[in-house]
Amino acid sequence: MLEFIVFFFFAAVAIVFALVVILHRNPVVGALSLVASFFALAVMYVLLDAPFLAALQVIVYAGAIMVLFLFVIMLLNLQHVAEPNTRPVQQFLGYFASATFAAGLVYYVSKYAVLHALPPTRFSTSAQAIGERLFEAYIFPFEMVSILLLAAIVGALMLSGKAAVAIR
Repeated sequence: MLEFIVFFFFAAVAIVFALVVILHRNPVVGALSLVASFFALAVMYVLLDAPFLAALQVIVYAGAIMVLFLFVIMLLNLQHVAEPNTRPVQQFLGYFASATFAAGLVYYVSKYAVLHALPPTRFSTSAQAIGERLFEAYIFPFEMVSILLLAAIVGALMLSGKAAVAIR
């Protein structure tokens, strides 16, 4: 019973800090809130008897990825500047791409994740078992994350292009 309480407490902590990441205007506060959310997720992995995933969560995401995020934030030196108005075509394409991504995510969750019953046995949390599951059963979500990361890289390149023009 206590394990459930601790699990849902850290789930609530992860959700609250994820909302801070989305809603806060300061990028450094958002990045540090993301670190807190990653640590709460690592605690939930430990409670689910997946210590390897918890270690990967802390080392890869809370460590390496967040250092990269903070480096980019410091490199761009983001200031509060009034943004120019976007063109309606750009705005439409952004909304359309976001809606398409959300529809694909909802389709996947409704077809594959929700309608299938959980397997009767526990999964192994070894590195080999995780790799096999990731590249066999969960290839679609893995590729969706890669597309999302590609969009983030393109956005960072666009921002760094604007920052390089502003420096000149």
